[in-house]
Amino acid sequence: MLQRRGLLALIASLPVFGRSAEPGPPSFELVPQPLVEQELRFHLERRTTRDGSVVQRYRMPVSVKVVDVTLDGTLLRWTEGEAEVLDADPQRRPQLAIGLSLMRDVPLEVRLDALGRVQALDNVADVRRACLGMVDRLLTSMAVGGEQRAFVDAMRPAWMAAFATEHAVAVASLKEPQLLLGAMGRRFGADEPVQFRTELDSPFGDTLPAIARFSIRGVQRRSNRAELGWLMVSDPAATTSLARAAVGTATAIAAAAPSGTIAHDVPEIPSVALEERGDFIIDTRTSWPIAVTHIRHVIAGAYSQTDATSFTSRQGPRA
Repeated sequence: MLQRRGLLALIASLPVFGRSAEPGPPSFELVPQPLVEQELRFHLERRTTRDGSVVQRYRMPVSVKVVDVTLDGTLLRWTEGEAEVLDADPQRRPQLAIGLSLMRDVPLEVRLDALGRVQALDNVADVRRACLGMVDRLLTSMAVGGEQRAFVDAMRPAWMAAFATEHAVAVASLKEPQLLLGAMGRRFGADEPVQFRTELDSPFGDTLPAIARFSIRGVQRRSNRAELGWLMVSDPAATTSLARAAVGTATAIAAAAPSGTIAHDVPEIPSVALEERGDFIIDTRTSWPIAVTHIRHVIAGAYSQTDATSFTSRQGPRA
């Protein structure tokens, strides 16, 4: 049976920013003017808590380099450095280390549109191969003996299915780039928030409707900085429906495993809700972010998971 942590992790893995309608007249617009070889460097820190207890906390350096610029958009190379695990269950540390090492070998080739919004993962086939290899290593490290080995073997098809399509891999891989660059390509009015309906892509091909809002918290003209707030709330009925469909898919895959190795009944899924809050500090001269914090909170019945992610600039853009 799918454990509650799997359900919480599923909803928490959805992309951060979706598509939006164009808002009203601008007071300023965040459209970067990238230069080839320009590089931004950040410290990324992430903390996951489940039912109030810390599950994992780590940090790593991230480099975002401009590879190509055309009239249609920009190609960025997203490279993650060696991660430092700050807090984790000792039994989970080896698996966490394997997962965090994945993108050190395969940087992401992130495609932006002409306004600077994240659009696609150009090297999705390479990333998918790396993901499948990483999952295989993870499952092998978990299958340390008898009962655990039987469970891992039974669930292997379901876990591999998470990377079965290039769409699923792109949705999962672009989550952090979308978070960092989420304010790009938007116009901000001086006296009213930018509010819109949006849709988040699901790895399973569906979309999740939500209502989102950016608000201007302050503009420091002398230092060329803008502080923005972010809030997004999903439709609880749609979120619950998506979770139930995903659990049904995973259970169906697990049912094909050898009899007796895992329960095949579809578990009862409680009502699921998702909420996000965030803060952006933007350099209004370049439109590039200086710092971003983001918190996603998922509630499934009596259980909850919170993912807190922050990016802090290690220095300004350099060419």
